[in-house]
Amino acid sequence: MKQNILNRSKAVRTSILPEVYNTIKDIPVDFDGITNYKTNIIEWLKPMVDLTDYHVYPRNGITEGLDWWYNRELRGVNIREGDYQWIDSKKGEGKIAYISLPSSIDGNIDIGPKLCPIALDLAYVGSTQIKPIELDTIDYAFYSLSKSFGVRNIRTGWIFTKEPDPKLEALTFSAKYYNYYAHQVAENIISNYDIDYVHNRLYDEQLRVCKELNVTPSDSVWLATSTHNDWSKFRRKDNLARICLAGVFKL
Repeated sequence: MKQNILNRSKAVRTSILPEVYNTIKDIPVDFDGITNYKTNIIEWLKPMVDLTDYHVYPRNGITEGLDWWYNRELRGVNIREGDYQWIDSKKGEGKIAYISLPSSIDGNIDIGPKLCPIALDLAYVGSTQIKPIELDTIDYAFYSLSKSFGVRNIRTGWIFTKEPDPKLEALTFSAKYYNYYAHQVAENIISNYDIDYVHNRLYDEQLRVCKELNVTPSDSVWLATSTHNDWSKFRRKDNLARICLAGVFKL
């Protein structure tokens, strides 16, 4: 088991659960549809983070949403050591902090000090027990089902903004340009599975694997951490390694 994990890359690539696969495998591709965009993602996320008053737009995965925000952001961007490597710090007028929560560093829910506005990456939400994230400083938030439900190749995703984004308003609601198949898959998943389903389904398996490997379970059921030198390949901050357990679970 240990060597199996060590042979992998440092990327986190989670697995789709058999029942989730069976739920979405027969969804047809709509080649010609022109349909008003509507999503239930804000309601689905509410047990973890309340984005009720935010504007929501579909994106092809979190990374596309991050690009949309980052390339237009005029403020300086702060990022914690070891956080998602796609985002770089940069200088500008004022500042905004990019934070992943649960953290991409270790898979745990730890916001730290709230000293400025936040661009909040929620990638691992949906793989933890319900622990409400109470923040009043979120300017942007980003979410996808790639990490929690293992559907990374379908590129489900959303960006949430405090203020309406004129271009995304036009693209999404006027032109009706969005990924219709990814949208169907995403809405199907969130209508059939609660936000803590994956955690509840895999928690005992996470504990079993972590005990066998002598590593520490993270809040995200897909992850564990260790400071042991055997896991140095996966270190993200100081001597802390983030270990992806996907692929060794008995699903």
